[in-house]
Amino acid sequence: MKHRATLAFICRLAVLGVGIGLWGWWLAALAVPPFATVAIGLLLAYGLAVGWGSVVPTSAALSMAIALVVAFDVLPAFWPANLHYKYWAYTVLLLWAIGLGLVGLLAGVGQRLGHRRSLSRWGGRGIIWASLLLLLWGGATLYQAQWPAWVPWDNLVTQQTLVINRL
Repeated sequence: MKHRATLAFICRLAVLGVGIGLWGWWLAALAVPPFATVAIGLLLAYGLAVGWGSVVPTSAALSMAIALVVAFDVLPAFWPANLHYKYWAYTVLLLWAIGLGLVGLLAGVGQRLGHRRSLSRWGGRGIIWASLLLLLWGGATLYQAQWPAWVPWDNLVTQQTLVINRL
């Protein structure tokens, strides 16, 4: 039974890592300011430290961030101007749902780590937190490297050129 629990924990960590990398990509796409990225890092640490008690505050912070994206019509630079707005609404809704799932996974991992001995508990949390921050950075780096290829990067390059020419 111990092997199944370990395998389930590893699978949760893998899904959490892929999800955090995806969020890193979208944060770079939405040109989120650095202080918001620091806040996300702190929320990750809070979720790992508190466990299930972090679900409500972290979910509220995520919901407020999504509300700000909707309220201020924040669109990524590569989003085509002629595409109907409902597709952007579906995308934001999907990001919100994925984010809420990640909050639950993060709390579960934090809760599981809370049942270990003190030294391994804090060491494990620190290693996982550093890994999640690296994955967040990795997702942003993938965006900056213009990956994946199906994104219309020509639109992005054209918009960046217009901004640079205005300066």
